[in-house]
Amino acid sequence: MPAWTGPPRSLIVATVAAFVLAPIVSSAGQDAEPPSGSSAAEQASLSSGTTTSPTDPTSPTAPLPPRQAEPAPVEAEAAEPAEPVVVPRTIGVATFNQFRKLTPEQLTSDARALARNPRADIIGWQEAWDTRGILRDLGELGWSTRSFPRGAKELSVSWRTKDFTFVGAEQRQVARGVDDGTGRYPFGDRWAIRVTLRDKASGELISVLNTHLPQAIEDLENPGRWALTYNSARARTQLTRLARMWGQAPGRWVVGTGDYNVDAGAERRVRPEGGLSDVFAGRAVSSYAVLGTDVADTHPVSGRHIDYVHVSKKSLSRGRVAFAAHWAVTGLNSDHRALLARLRLS
Repeated sequence: MPAWTGPPRSLIVATVAAFVLAPIVSSAGQDAEPPSGSSAAEQASLSSGTTTSPTDPTSPTAPLPPRQAEPAPVEAEAAEPAEPVVVPRTIGVATFNQFRKLTPEQLTSDARALARNPRADIIGWQEAWDTRGILRDLGELGWSTRSFPRGAKELSVSWRTKDFTFVGAEQRQVARGVDDGTGRYPFGDRWAIRVTLRDKASGELISVLNTHLPQAIEDLENPGRWALTYNSARARTQLTRLARMWGQAPGRWVVGTGDYNVDAGAERRVRPEGGLSDVFAGRAVSSYAVLGTDVADTHPVSGRHIDYVHVSKKSLSRGRVAFAAHWAVTGLNSDHRALLARLRLS
């Protein structure tokens, strides 16, 4: 056999071994082969030992998307309370000074005559000291009355029971009286009352304010101006305190009755400081201010319109109440005529 002339056999064995073993050693140094189609960045990432999966947003190591700005909270506007639905209707409110010097028979006759008037539904009474029993007896004619046995004993309010139910009442002393030793025209303490009723037709409340200002407060030689008396000073205090009651009285409607002892037309023209038109501005409006004074006077002896029916300025401006008509009720025994105003409620 001829002698081997190629490379040394040891060199051939080493070369073959290098080709066979090299891939095995290389595979052992890597965790896995990058999937086909991976980008260079992905392969570099895998080589560095980090794992990203931009195509799998549910991966716990996936990068978070950019934070979106949350919309600013929208404050809800306070909703206006729903206006109750009230079927419009008309009622009559009367004010009447009974004149305490009448006989019981005359007082009874006047009270029943006014209660029988089909256009009267609420009545504010003044000088009712001796007529509480008479007014209570109006129950047989379908009326109920709130009187005050102490304090405001001269003031009462009556209403038709088929239309209204009693809710509550209050009385307030609004001025101190003047005695014989202080002034020329003495009078007792002055009070104001509030009687709140529920209107059966709508379920809404109506408050009635009633008062009586002292006599000798208007200068009859200069109508509409204050007389220079202690009485007029107390009357200004009374009006100021009464005005507060207008702002506090509850109900959809607030009405007022009273003998104010000052002529409506003259007072509105002069508008004296601290007077009715001045103090009640923005609070209450009289039927005279809306309908005028072209009606019979309510105090025939002096020829003046001194008995008033008011409604609240707020109710009037919101269209909840309107004056429909007013007139003086004649044929009564008192030295006053009753003033009866028809009001449209809505």
